[in-house]
Amino acid sequence: MEKSKAWFKSGKAWNLDFRVQVFYADSPDIASQNGKLLVAEGDRFVLDMAGIKFYSDGESLWQHNVEQKQVLIKSVEDLSSSLHPSELLFKYLNCRAKEISEGEFNKQKMWVLKLDPSKYKGQFTQMEVWLSKKDFSPKRLYTVDPSGNGSWYNIVNLSVVKSWKPEDFKYKPVKGVDEIDMR
Repeated sequence: MEKSKAWFKSGKAWNLDFRVQVFYADSPDIASQNGKLLVAEGDRFVLDMAGIKFYSDGESLWQHNVEQKQVLIKSVEDLSSSLHPSELLFKYLNCRAKEISEGEFNKQKMWVLKLDPSKYKGQFTQMEVWLSKKDFSPKRLYTVDPSGNGSWYNIVNLSVVKSWKPEDFKYKPVKGVDEIDMR
């Protein structure tokens, strides 16, 4: 776990593509979605998922509903941490590893750490992270919520960003898009 923490300290921000699959406890249905995330410490992120984009500069959050041509502007402090996209990437770092094994994903050998989710009681009953054997960066995250729904987050193209500008995390107004300020 310490080596993975060291990997995160090598940058100021992180850029990744991901695919999330949610396996519902009482249903054979599987929800899948792809996304892109640029995230930095201090509640800064840009999340792009199927028809919706979120921008956060650490103080304000812009929720751009592309098809509705509408942007809702909120204060970041009004959001619950469970809805905070940047939290997902870092939550496993706050957990203690209970067990370590080896696994394979996308033809790569990885370390699989089963984690103690007690720090996130009420959010998760199970957590595990799959780490690259090369640099200890996260490649997969698995969580189970109290309802028994399991989620796999498969991380693709994760890269360290050495520097960024504040405007990288701000919504840039688009002509024809309504902005509703709810701060």
